[in-house]
Amino acid sequence: MSYNTLSFQKSAIIYIKNQYPKDSFYVVTKEKAISYGTLDYNIEFNKGNILGLVNAVLNEPYFYNVKAIEDTEVMEVKIDDIVNIESKDLMIKIDRYLDTSLEMWLSKYYMLLSSHHKNKNISYQFRQTKEEILKMADIYKHNGFNDASYKLCKKCIELFPESENEIKNALSILTPVEETAKSEDNTYSYKKGYCIYTELESNEHLYIIKSGRIGVYNILNSNLITRAIYSEGSIIDGYKPVGKYQALSTSVVVLEDSLIKVLKREELIEAMEHENSLKLYYIKMASMKIRNAVLKIIVLHTEDIISKLIITLYYMLRTETLPKDSNSVDLLYTINDIKTIIDVEDASIVEKELNKIRSVKISEDNNINISDIKNFVLEYKNCMNRITSHHK
Repeated sequence: MSYNTLSFQKSAIIYIKNQYPKDSFYVVTKEKAISYGTLDYNIEFNKGNILGLVNAVLNEPYFYNVKAIEDTEVMEVKIDDIVNIESKDLMIKIDRYLDTSLEMWLSKYYMLLSSHHKNKNISYQFRQTKEEILKMADIYKHNGFNDASYKLCKKCIELFPESENEIKNALSILTPVEETAKSEDNTYSYKKGYCIYTELESNEHLYIIKSGRIGVYNILNSNLITRAIYSEGSIIDGYKPVGKYQALSTSVVVLEDSLIKVLKREELIEAMEHENSLKLYYIKMASMKIRNAVLKIIVLHTEDIISKLIITLYYMLRTETLPKDSNSVDLLYTINDIKTIIDVEDASIVEKELNKIRSVKISEDNNINISDIKNFVLEYKNCMNRITSHHK
């Protein structure tokens, strides 16, 4: 395929914060550019780096300004052309860019979240002591995730066989969930409560949810954090983080009986070569995770709790797959999930403030319903405009 080449003179603005994107993104082919204007996180883009993909594919405003550092050239790729990309190298580049971007923004989020606590426990190594692992297991058990707790204890025995008798005491009160049943096409049937992998494990698999609901969690400063909850159509992965920051590792728990297709990364890329629509679908899924991570950072930088909640509910809403013309949705998250994400200690405060948002209702089991999506999106846009004006 042939692509347009665009030139930007030194200091020229390539993207403007809060503007909506065109239907394309850029790949830097000469010199470099830099972002600025979002929470003091300046990112340098060098030859081969990708600009604006996340916002273009989601049709959401740019997170920051981008300007050319020197006379810079870029290759313009139309979003509609993604499905026709025949270059496996370019698809691998896009995949790596999305993976690296997500890890970068999540690292910033967890560093910020950790710094908010008086008892800071920032570590750049994965948890390895017996005491830390057993503490993690206890936290998962306390939150009702017994299979995750069981698997952490089993891993602890593997790492510290000399403490097997001590750890078996913890195991004795835990009942694991039965193993999965495999059906055709690498699709597995997982029972509610099953832990697919823990924070101490990693693999090279992608998990495509065919039906059901999956929760992604990790522990930071002795607190269980709800990273995300996904339903039918979503993709999660078990890759080991490139960075050493411990909070990037996660445990994945099945929240209701689910059917999940399991693929290796190479298998997905190969499938995308033969199924064009899968390319755009996968890029949208990964882009949503990056967008959500950026908004989580904005939430932690925002003092007003109503604004925190509106931004958080917005990205949860935009992660949902909604029927056409639907104007209401039951979100997958509970008040307690939201409490951990926005770093508020008291769930009753969250409930009180949620009741002030006109388009939001709370069910008897503390799940969140957005009763008027159109009005809620307007509230979100007004909220972001206020925050932008404040930061100026």
